[in-house]
Formats: sequence, C-alpha cells, structure tokens
Amino acid sequence: MNMQELVDKYFEQIEVEDTAFVPIDDAVSDAAYLLLNLPMQMLKEYQILKGSRKRLPDGAEFWKETRLVTRLRNSAKYQNVGREGLNDILDYLGGKVWGTYQELRNSERIRLDITEIPEFYPE
Repeated sequence: MNMQELVDKYFEQIEVEDTAFVPIDDAVSDAAYLLLNLPMQMLKEYQILKGSRKRLPDGAEFWKETRLVTRLRNSAKYQNVGREGLNDILDYLGGKVWGTYQELRNSERIRLDITEIPEFYPE
C-alpha cells in the first residue's frame, strides 16, 4: 500500500468538523484553521508505511505526505462545512502548517487540527 491508496481507503471516513480563520498573537493576519476527525486505523496504517513505532505521526507531516489538501479540494462532499469556505481555507494550508491531535471519547477516532503558520510581525 502507498499513501494514495491509504487516502483512498479511508477518505470517506474523514469528517471535516470546522474551518475558520483564527487570530494568532503577533501574526500579520489570521491563520487558516481546519479541524478533521480521522479514523485511528488510518494513522496506524500510515505509521506502518513510514516504519514508525510511535502511536501518532507528526500531524503536519501526515497532512503533507497524504496530500489531503488536494483530495479535500477536489471533493464535493465537504464544501458546505465550517464557518469559512473549505477551498478558501485550503488555499492557505498548502504551505507551512502546525498539526496537533486531540483525543476523543471514541478511541477509534482522533481529531487533527491543521493550522497555517502565519507570518509574524517583527519584534
């Protein structure tokens, strides 16, 4: 299995929970923010592909290597979810991002927060 096959296998199980532009202290502008709800099995299989023994992959690395930005953009399934338009948010999430996880009550799923790393005002 490769990354594309992994995304194909689990894509319909991915849920977009929220999209927004959020303020970041000392940033030039608000940062794009995307909240995804993912199946844990997808992350486990990703870790096997990467040969990692960690429980969870780096969130930003997972986002980039799976190319979810492109897959989400090309899907009509998620277009009317969140506070901001998904494609508007995805325009900013193709570059540098932070990726963090939040545990859920359902141990079979996890929340992944993808946030654009904004440009900061000089100190």
